[in-house]
Amino acid sequence: MNKGTKFEQTKDELKFHLREQIEFLKRSSQAYDEGYTSEAKRLAVAIRLLLHDTQNSISLLTLLKKKDILFYDTSLDYNPNNLISTMGLIMTKFTITETGQKSAEYVPPLDDGPPTRYRKGKITFEKWWNKIVFADRKGNKLTRKNLVLAVANKDGGAHVDHELDKDYADMTRFDSLGFMFVQDGNKRHFATHPELASVRQISHEVLKSLKDEFPEYF
Repeated sequence: MNKGTKFEQTKDELKFHLREQIEFLKRSSQAYDEGYTSEAKRLAVAIRLLLHDTQNSISLLTLLKKKDILFYDTSLDYNPNNLISTMGLIMTKFTITETGQKSAEYVPPLDDGPPTRYRKGKITFEKWWNKIVFADRKGNKLTRKNLVLAVANKDGGAHVDHELDKDYADMTRFDSLGFMFVQDGNKRHFATHPELASVRQISHEVLKSLKDEFPEYF
């Protein structure tokens, strides 16, 4: 075989890849919902493959000439005047057992959040991808793009990097969001990771958006 010869994949083959990636998203989303929250790292990799273009790689939706579709936006809007941290994509859930033990976790609302989450409907990819979905007390901000690429490229999705960007590390390692709960007079951290819950919500938005454009794959 001539090493200089390349084979261009057909549109049908690209659609087969899309079907596979949708199935990956659906299965990992289901696994996350069943308690395997680390599946969000696989979700980030699939989302990156579908959507992220660079000088060296082209996303699958771009190859299919479908990057211009609209995306559901379920994130609350960032307000720079807000004195508390912004968690645009996720909610907090508190639980008290029969013995009085408390727990708290970050959860993706999916379609079950307050109505204000869903009134925006769909927006363009660029607005959706670059929308601020996290802002902490230190002034750090993360967009969907920042979040997905950090999880996929540096924090265990497709690669583990020796270093993490400070804004991402502050939120995921040093609790710069500042949300805690009190149990027996002691402050405690939430049981789940805000970045993973957010990636799960992003996968929900992506699946809903793709379902509108490619209903035959659902």
